[in-house]
Amino acid sequence: MFIGLAWMVAAPLVAGADELKDLKAQVQALMQRIEALETQVQEQASVEASAPAKMVSSGNDDVNLAVSGQVNRALLLADDGDRSRIFHVDNDNSSTRVRWVGTGQLDDDFTAGAIVEVEFEFESNTSSAIDIDQDGEVGANNFSQRHMTVYLDSKSLGRLWLGQGDTASNGISEVDLSGTSVINYAGIEDLAGGLSFKNAATAAKLVTIGGVYSQMDGFSRRDRIRYDTPKFYGFQASTSLIQGDAWDLALRYSAEYEAIDTKVAAAIAYGVGAQRFDLDQFNGSISPLHGSGLNLTFAAGEQDLTEGTAFTRDPSFYYGKLGYQFDPFAIGTTALAVDYGVADDLAATGDEFTSWGLFAVQGIDKIATDLYFGFRNHDLERTGVVVDDINVAVMGARVKF
Repeated sequence: MFIGLAWMVAAPLVAGADELKDLKAQVQALMQRIEALETQVQEQASVEASAPAKMVSSGNDDVNLAVSGQVNRALLLADDGDRSRIFHVDNDNSSTRVRWVGTGQLDDDFTAGAIVEVEFEFESNTSSAIDIDQDGEVGANNFSQRHMTVYLDSKSLGRLWLGQGDTASNGISEVDLSGTSVINYAGIEDLAGGLSFKNAATAAKLVTIGGVYSQMDGFSRRDRIRYDTPKFYGFQASTSLIQGDAWDLALRYSAEYEAIDTKVAAAIAYGVGAQRFDLDQFNGSISPLHGSGLNLTFAAGEQDLTEGTAFTRDPSFYYGKLGYQFDPFAIGTTALAVDYGVADDLAATGDEFTSWGLFAVQGIDKIATDLYFGFRNHDLERTGVVVDDINVAVMGARVKF
């Protein structure tokens, strides 16, 4: 009986000692974790202290300011059948530029903003204006405006723009999911549009690449008032009234079809305006991208040009691209593409321009850089004359910030 009483008294004491031992071990482990976290916090604070401070700030505490831009430089080798030259160019497919964007939140629905964006125009030896016979550099090497615009955006009502910027039809010929538009897209003339075709017999200059080909991409960037609807089932409509008695309408579409693992983007536009000629223009483009990386792009446009009763012409263009994207190096997307473009009757009735190209772009995500290489052939068929082809090879890099 005595032994039983002793056990009844000792058992709880032993159990309590074991629990106390476990509790001490848990407290010790917790203290070690706290010390490790404190060390991590101190190391992170040291890294942040050594990093350069972000110096960009708005002059108004209620407005956010973002600064961004890019530099895009390349080496371009051109051969017009008579001469060959190497040029150091600013790639006009996606030119060197800088932008400032200010935004302010009015309430849960409305946002107001302003965009100032400038580029070198003509850029330092812009690729679209180089001439095989030039001395020195082409261009004034100074900034010109791309965007000087304000806007009011509503989630429920859409967006209203005022100032210099994209017209509703700008970019409509340029819908492209290939990942190669930094060096090849529907704007074939941006790569070497200033180079002239030459008479094969006399080497006399006839017309520039930009003179016989155009992607007819709407009214570009102009002084305008523009309205964009909210997106509805992937669709968005736009219209703008433009300085110079011009106006345009555009419809954009984008969607992802999970059942077939495909993204699709498309756009169409119609514009009317008095520029050099009375102009009616219709243009559009479409680009599907499959999850495998395979992609297609197609663009087309047609113009009705009239100057009084003495001159009427209906030029047109067509552009197609087959591309493939993959990531073999785990540093960024590798994009490959082959394309083909056609333009008829742009400079003169009967002109037939064709161009084909091969291109590769390697993205490097950690440094926001695209490295690219490409080759393009240009051919012009003109009544009564044999014309030399123009061949162009280019390699370069675009760095965004």
